[in-house]
Amino acid sequence: MNAAIEHLPLAVPEPGCLTQVAERLYWLRMPLPYALDHINLWLAEDDDGWTLIDCGIKNDVVLDIWGQIFSNTFAKKPLRRIVCTHCHPDHMGLAGWLAAEWGAEFVTTRGEWGMGRLLSLESAYDGDLYQRHFQENGCSLEFATGGARQFSNIYNLYAPVPSSFTCLRAGSVIHMGGVDWRVIVGLGHAFGQACLYSEALNILIAGDQVLPRITPAILLQSHQPTGNPLHDFLDSNQQFRALSADAAVLPSHHQPFTGLHARLDDYDHHHQERLAKTLDICTAPMTAFEVSGQLFTRELDAHQAFFAIGETLAHLRYLELEGKLVRTLEGGIARYARIS
Repeated sequence: MNAAIEHLPLAVPEPGCLTQVAERLYWLRMPLPYALDHINLWLAEDDDGWTLIDCGIKNDVVLDIWGQIFSNTFAKKPLRRIVCTHCHPDHMGLAGWLAAEWGAEFVTTRGEWGMGRLLSLESAYDGDLYQRHFQENGCSLEFATGGARQFSNIYNLYAPVPSSFTCLRAGSVIHMGGVDWRVIVGLGHAFGQACLYSEALNILIAGDQVLPRITPAILLQSHQPTGNPLHDFLDSNQQFRALSADAAVLPSHHQPFTGLHARLDDYDHHHQERLAKTLDICTAPMTAFEVSGQLFTRELDAHQAFFAIGETLAHLRYLELEGKLVRTLEGGIARYARIS
């Protein structure tokens, strides 16, 4: 980890317990059944109840932990509002259930609400699209079928996402925990991720946009094959440089930290290195699967391998739109080659 990045001296909360971060602001943590085994959630306390930022996925373990919180924390003051930074199931999975249990207001950006609604529906799953996407990018039928299967049950990680919501936009202000929080919309990892900054506390609730130990997954995906998520990510990150360099960052994974600008520098450096390596690899026409094998040399589990394809495609697409690579499609297989 960059030496300029320092963890805040806070105890990681035990399941069902809260750690105080600032006045009227608390940290709780929910487990995830992946290599990245947790998500951080945040609770802001007002006189009449709580505002929750992100929710966790829908599974029995997380539901049991929420039961503990219902019995202690929410027994004293009710949950009044749920803010989801973005639509991924670890963030929005239980938003609908929590909103229904407490009659809480559901708040997010328009794009995240729409995609969350879609992801929570079994009927929205298109296995053929996923399989074609993987095969077109050089994956074997077995790998492509496995990739499609990985995403086939994502709706099971969600309770039905609420059918109505309060819309956040860039510059929107939420009052919670006795202070104002300004919305900064981050791109690249999600469709319009709502990060929240309090000038009074000098705290950024960063979602997955800024993380202390890992880079957010920046994926070119089957549903938006002509996008440029890496450009969106790097470009939208520049707005966070206007915040104080010593702001405390509350990320969705790992520990709260300081060193925001240093972490943004890390991301710029990492992706520029990855782009240069990708360009070096493509001296002859290469599929995304082939390039991925040279970019990601450590052993990956199935979940990580599919993410690696998406990240590789994001870098290839960036270079293609920069005019440094050319993409050809022959026999249903896409290949990328460096332009001399």
